[in-house]
Amino acid sequence: MDAQADRGSPMIASADSVFRFRSDSPAAFGRRLAALGREHPIIFDEFMGAPLVLRHGDVTATLRDTATFSTRPYGMGPMSSAMIAHDGAEHRRQRRIHNRFFSAVASARYAEIVAPIAERVFGSLAAKSKVDLVHEVIARYPMEVFLALLGISDELGDQGLRWVRATVTWLGSPMREELAGPGQEAFSALSAYTRRLVEQEREDPGDNLLGEVIRAYLSEDAYTPETVTVAVVSLLLGGFETTIQMLSSSLASLLLNPESLARVRADVSLIDAAVDEAFRWANPSAGFYRLVQKDTRIAGTDLRAGSMVYLCAAGAHFDREAFADPERFDLDRRGGHLGFGLGPHYCVGAPLARIEARAALTALLAACPDVRLDPDSPPSFYYGARGFVQHGTDALPVLLGP
Repeated sequence: MDAQADRGSPMIASADSVFRFRSDSPAAFGRRLAALGREHPIIFDEFMGAPLVLRHGDVTATLRDTATFSTRPYGMGPMSSAMIAHDGAEHRRQRRIHNRFFSAVASARYAEIVAPIAERVFGSLAAKSKVDLVHEVIARYPMEVFLALLGISDELGDQGLRWVRATVTWLGSPMREELAGPGQEAFSALSAYTRRLVEQEREDPGDNLLGEVIRAYLSEDAYTPETVTVAVVSLLLGGFETTIQMLSSSLASLLLNPESLARVRADVSLIDAAVDEAFRWANPSAGFYRLVQKDTRIAGTDLRAGSMVYLCAAGAHFDREAFADPERFDLDRRGGHLGFGLGPHYCVGAPLARIEARAALTALLAACPDVRLDPDSPPSFYYGARGFVQHGTDALPVLLGP
């Protein structure tokens, strides 16, 4: 509340926050935030516990200014050595290492591993007539991908997903103290499991993702079990629920825009464009918290050092100054979304996320060319779907038969 009082700018009461509303369209969230942004560039949101930065130009400038706006809150406690907790030289060093195991050559190998998994998982729907895509396949697909990429058996199962969700919910909501205990406990368990994998793989690194990570750290003379464990855990934390909502949003966007879906069916090379436009239109990455490092101003609004600010990617995606006709889902749109962030902290796992999405959509449309929304069970979109700190849906019921 101090940040709002210092600014003297408007405040949205918790009960009226856009982050508490549901809609049958994923685009409604971004439209509401953009409408607020046309009135005020920054508004304090009581529910989010921080000022919301709403306009595209301010959001992008802030994402690039890591000297003033830090990602450090996401590197709390045991994640304090992770890349997201650093800026400057240490961040550049870690980014250089990460880029090695997401090189074009390595990514091509990952794609060869992911494609048959997607074909099996989504191909299993071909004999069915009606399913909830989230529950039936999307929620489990990222776990199967990571188990294969890390070269381990399915022993982690649902327990691993629970550890990831508890940890990311804690790190993604640094304003909520009640999440710290369960989050720290889950992180400790996940880290202990991962460290055992790292130490076993170190003896003979394979051609999988875990082997690539180990070789990347060895090549920079930076290998220790601790550093590699943190790197792998960071990938796990960023690669499960985020991928679930990315896939749900991409599919929902196409299903709600049948003309675009027909184009993608006819030309699968449009899948990447569909995923990018879904990131903008359906807003799975609602936004990002940042810690204000020094007293500053955004759009004439004073922000104090030590306060938090929330950068609304969803609102920026519907800013009419940045996107022509933003309400329209447009496969031919050119202009970057902010779903993977921007600037020095652009998501290092974006190449893998794209591989997973491309493989999943290709496999689903091949197995179920008549997929369409179930008119009797329309999806509902809201911030906090599946108990996570993103915008999306708990369920995506579809019909699959002719």
